[in-house]
This record gives sequence, C-alpha cells and structure tokens, in this order.
Amino acid sequence: MGEIFLKMPLLEELLKYHDEKNIPLSMPGNKTGNGFLNDKLGEKFVSRLGFLDITEVDPLDNLHYPEGVIKEAQELLAKTYGVKNAYFLVNGSSSGNLAAMFSAFEEGDEVLVERNCHKSIYNGLIMRKLRVIYIEPIVDNKNGVFLPPDKENIYKALDKCLNPKGIILTYPNYFGITYDIDETIIDLKLRGIKVIIDCAHGAHFGINDRLPKSIARLGDYTILSAHKTLPALTQGAYLLVNEENEKLEFYLKAFMTTSPSYLIMASLDYARHYLDSYGEREYEELINRAERWKEKINKLNKVHILCKNDLNKEYRYKFLEIAEENQKEYDIDLSRYILILPNGYSGHKLFEYLRKEKIQAEMSFSRGVVLILSPFNEEADFNMIYNAIFKLDLEDIYGENQSKYSSEIPEKVLEPYEVFKLNSEWLEIEKCENCIAKEAIIPYPPGIPLVCPGERISESSIKIIKEYIINKKTIIGIKNGKTQIVNVK
Repeated sequence: MGEIFLKMPLLEELLKYHDEKNIPLSMPGNKTGNGFLNDKLGEKFVSRLGFLDITEVDPLDNLHYPEGVIKEAQELLAKTYGVKNAYFLVNGSSSGNLAAMFSAFEEGDEVLVERNCHKSIYNGLIMRKLRVIYIEPIVDNKNGVFLPPDKENIYKALDKCLNPKGIILTYPNYFGITYDIDETIIDLKLRGIKVIIDCAHGAHFGINDRLPKSIARLGDYTILSAHKTLPALTQGAYLLVNEENEKLEFYLKAFMTTSPSYLIMASLDYARHYLDSYGEREYEELINRAERWKEKINKLNKVHILCKNDLNKEYRYKFLEIAEENQKEYDIDLSRYILILPNGYSGHKLFEYLRKEKIQAEMSFSRGVVLILSPFNEEADFNMIYNAIFKLDLEDIYGENQSKYSSEIPEKVLEPYEVFKLNSEWLEIEKCENCIAKEAIIPYPPGIPLVCPGERISESSIKIIKEYIINKKTIIGIKNGKTQIVNVK
C-alpha cells in the first residue's frame, strides 16, 4: 500500500495562523483563549476545552427545557443586566434577532429599521413579511465613518409610518459609537411601539461608568454578541427580554440548534461571571491604559484615534448642520480604537500593514481601521501598536479616491419580502436606472445599503456604484458590473 497523504486544509491553516502569534485586536472577545485565564475555574475550562464537548445528560440540564443549572445560569444573567428574563444563544446574535422579530411582530406589521442594520435583520424582514420604513443614516464625511441615527431622523421616519408596530435599533454601531436614545425609546414604547435593540457590540456596556451605558433595561428585546467583546466562544450570545410573550420560547427553539454546544454555553456562563467579578475594575484599568497610549499615538501625527470630542459640539454644528435644539452628544466606546488617516490614504492598506506587523485589526474602512481592545490586551500589545504606527511610512499606504456616500433613501416600490418571491435578471448597472433592485447593493465602506431590495435604482446611485467599480472597491450586490433587478410594471 502506498503512502497515505493526509490533508486537512482548514485545520492546518488555523494552526498555522495561531503559530504566528498575532496580537488579537479583533473578535472574539476571549482573545484566543486568554480571556479565560482570570481564575482557576477559567483556566481549567480552557485547558479541558476539547474534552468538555458533552451533550445533554441528566446533571447538565437542557437548553430548550431548562430546569436546573442552565435555568440558574440564565437567571444570574438576567440579574447582571437588570432585565426580566435572559437566554443563552448558541447560534449567535442572528438567532436572537430572528427570534425577537418573530415574537414581537406579525406578518404585515410596519416597522422602523436603521439603514445600517445587520444582515440578519434584513433576513428577518423577508422571512416575517414585514413592511419597512428605513431610518436615514448619518454619514460623517470628515472622518469617513457613519453615525447612529439621532432623534430627528428617528421621528422623521416615524412620520412616514401609517401604523408602526415596532422599531429595530443598532446600539452601538460597528465603530462603537452610541447616541443618547433613552428618552426616545421611552416615548416610542408609550406609543405602543415595540423596541428591539441589536446591541451586538455592546455586551460589556454599563459595567464601568466610563463605557457607554447599557440600555437593555429599556428594550423589549436586546441581543448581545457576548463573543464579540467578552470572554465567550464564537457564536455565544445573549437575548435579554422585558416583554412577556408566550411565543418566544417556540421561536427560540426554532432558530437554534437542537444540539446546543455545552462549550459555548459554559463560556457564556463564564462571560457573565467575568463581568460580575472583574468587569468594573479591569475595564477601568484597560481604559486608563488605552487613553494613555492613545495620546502617545496621536502625537505621532500619522493616524488620529477618534475621540468623543471629534463627534460633538462645534464639529457637529459645522459639518452635520444639526440644529442646536436637537443636539444630543454621541458617546464612543473607549475599549476600541478607531484609527483615522489623513485624506488620500487607505485604511485597507493600513489594515494590511498592521497584519504584516502581527497586529490583527477588526476591520478596515476607506479612511482607517478599527481595533477591538479588551482587558486581556497587555501593555506590550499597546507598545506594539505604537511601534507599528511609529515605523509607518504614510507614502506606502497612499490610497484610493475617497468616495462620498449619499444618505438619501431611494424610492421604495415593493417590500423586501415581495421582491424575494419575484423572478429576476442580471443587468449592466448602466442600464438599471429606474429598475427595481432584487438584492441589496452595499458599498464597503461604509457598509450601509445604497439600495435595498424593492427600491428603485436612481441615476445618482448608479454614479456611486460606478465609482466603486472603477476604484476596485468592494460593493456587495454587483457582479461583473451587473446587478439583479425584477421586472414589474
């Protein structure tokens, strides 16, 4: 018998990547296992990880019918976040978003949705057959980032509704930027509008006063991606609920596997324990460390790490033209860095440069990159970031043309679920003026749909799409210069 050659491409590449020993400044929040090393129980968990993959046996309870230790763990979770009920999610925040949408709404209900919501929300709009009114995004062209909608934009969208049943908000956005939204949520609920909050990037909020506050107590349903910022395994998330809804249990079971991972659930229990036991103190230490190094890095005058003051006060009056009476300050998550480059330099090239310096960033956008920090990033990690920026030759990352994004929402002709059922054809984008889009067209950056399913493709949208194609930028929904359209009269 000849020699047997074994090939496991994914496993081999995963091990190879781990051997590179990159600084993890991206998801997951456990930072390649380091987040479990706070105490002996966490150390024992991570050391036995491959041996704890156990299914439902008598003493370990059952996620879909919790009566024992899982029930107890979820009750502790609810207490941590100050909500009525809390649930472990092992299929990520996407399963929580879908379970919340199906529980809160009926087919044909009208809901307000942020334009830059997660893909799972768009999927839910189609699957639940909801009628959607989009909330206009706010684009900060000065810094090349998008901002959460303010009170004015939310009520502007509300005025377009005939019979609104709910609103789906994203808090924070992907840059870790939040907005003072408490009074608006309270008012919407008094109007009988159900509130779903996709808080995927904010599972750590509220544990320290210097972090943005948690608004889980205000939402009817709040979904947290614990794995993004806390010591939890990938796919581990929380669903926090303040509404009594007998349908929720059914939809949770429907959108989650019948074979839930005890590894993920145990990590979710540990992540909650971490917040309760160490969160306040360790985030205080992290923020002190991050702010000190931020000042040093900004003094290099190569990148600018975004600060709260960059998003507020005189800046907003001048660049966003928002009336003084509508001013509410943005807040920013101090446990992440948003590195902004001068005009004309490429965030995507900076991302690649940092990777070569063994720094794994979370994401790039046209003007910079995002680094997700955690209490598990030590002083040496910040020193490596500083040295990488110190050595950076800006001319090496001279970039592409900076496309301006339009926040104008196109005319909606059909609901997303109506378009989903229709046949489509691929057509050259130059010929698509006034056609109805079958799929979302999403330029990256900023990751906000330029055109959503069921909307009319305008001349101005085509112009922006062609700019992205010419400059070889990523734009989802476009293949070989064509996009999918539906034929309607």
